Amino acid sequence: MSDEKKDNVPQPTTYLGTVKVNILGKDYYVQTSTPPMSASLEELERALKHNRGLIGQAQEQMKAAVIDQMFMFKPPMLVNFDSPTQNAIMAHININILIPLINLRGGHAVFEKAETFHVKSRVEIMRNAAERVAYMEQQAKTSPVKSAFVIVIVLALVMSVLMVNQA
Repeated sequence: MSDEKKDNVPQPTTYLGTVKVNILGKDYYVQTSTPPMSASLEELERALKHNRGLIGQAQEQMKAAVIDQMFMFKPPMLVNFDSPTQNAIMAHININILIPLINLRGGHAVFEKAETFHVKSRVEIMRNAAERVAYMEQQAKTSPVKSAFVIVIVLALVMSVLMVNQA
């Protein structure tokens, strides 16, 4: 069953004007338009690079929000998932508009793998990836060597106390 039928929320099929995207049960609205006709090929390519950078920044901000929520135990009103989600939606839509325009004007721009996904799927994948990366980073911070060292010291103390009591 497709995501559209499962969520009962129609997904955007046109990326101009006001676009409504439902991500994890919350509606996000993004206003988009085409670049001006006077924009040069270099400006379009620079805009494409900028929007790809925004996707990377949004990914980092989502990871920081996961860390704030799950590991720093910040209250929900202080955890910011909305801004990076909105930025990722906007950048993804802009990329989908810019690549064909660049190619029409004689440039060479290609879609990267993640840019071929539907905007809803892409942003949900980004949120899930942010959660996985945050968990992996937090697990890496807790070194098993430190825990093993503490356990060895505690066992040595317990054994020395037992030996003193037997003597």
